Amino acid sequence: MAEAINWAFRGFCVGVPRQSDLDIFKRMISDVLPAYNCNTLVLLIRYQYQFKSHPDVADREPLSADQASEIADLCRQNNIRIIPKMNLLGHQSGKDRGSELGLLRVYPEFDETPDEPSVRYCRSLCPRHPNVKNVVFDLVDEIIDAFQADAIHVGLDEVFEIGKCPLCKVSSNAELFSEWVNALHSHIVGERKVEMLMWSDRLLDGNTTGYGEWEASKNDTWQMIDTIPKDIIMCDWHYGERESYPSIEIFSNNGFRFVICPWRELKATQAFMKFAYANKTDQLLGFLQTSWCNSGAVARYLCDGDNSVDEIPKQVGESFKWIMTF
Repeated sequence: MAEAINWAFRGFCVGVPRQSDLDIFKRMISDVLPAYNCNTLVLLIRYQYQFKSHPDVADREPLSADQASEIADLCRQNNIRIIPKMNLLGHQSGKDRGSELGLLRVYPEFDETPDEPSVRYCRSLCPRHPNVKNVVFDLVDEIIDAFQADAIHVGLDEVFEIGKCPLCKVSSNAELFSEWVNALHSHIVGERKVEMLMWSDRLLDGNTTGYGEWEASKNDTWQMIDTIPKDIIMCDWHYGERESYPSIEIFSNNGFRFVICPWRELKATQAFMKFAYANKTDQLLGFLQTSWCNSGAVARYLCDGDNSVDEIPKQVGESFKWIMTF
């Protein structure tokens, strides 16, 4: 294996495995990640945890407290930082009514668009509901404690349903987003004294950057970039091959530390990484390889070279192997 650049942040972002895949997932942590000098595991908890404060919020095949502790201990034994991740604004459902995930399923009053049978992409929390912070902070505290984590990733990507309920539509989307980010930061960093990470797409202007409305914002949330704390680590995700990635300069110039986040197309990963390296500043900490697919299949491919898995886990595995040796 070629000697890689000594990035401070060499991360892999994967979902909670199915119960039947826990053993191969743990073997990936102990065998594969250290072999590639991966030093950070971002684990997509969402609501797949057996919460004690709000037990009904748990979604399918949740991790128990003992399983979370075991994963965290295994990471520490292998010098891997474990960072749990939750979606704490958007990504609360599928498009149609009845597809709500844990929090909105149990607390439908937290829905930003409660009267709409379907939404543009997925439902969001109402950041101004009088009770939403108390519940969200309970869940955040449990997850931090369960993994004994020194950081948590709060999601915040692809927020399309914002500024629509009576409590929110009186303010601009930028104000609403800033208010929510600062509330999370106040609790997570201010009270819990742990680091906060978030996806950065809502801080980018989809028009001027050319990123569009998915990898950036066209609903004006980007206007709040100067109103949130600079100690939040931005996770800058872009999944297509481009000649340039203007977000590198934007986050550097605005004083944020950040990591770049590719997905599954190897040429896109290579283009993004090479551009970032050629234009790197002290704020660029490294990278976070993402994996939006079955984490057990990814583990089987990386551990055993299992070619029977679907194409996307294979592509993620190849992107992971390339970027870890850059």
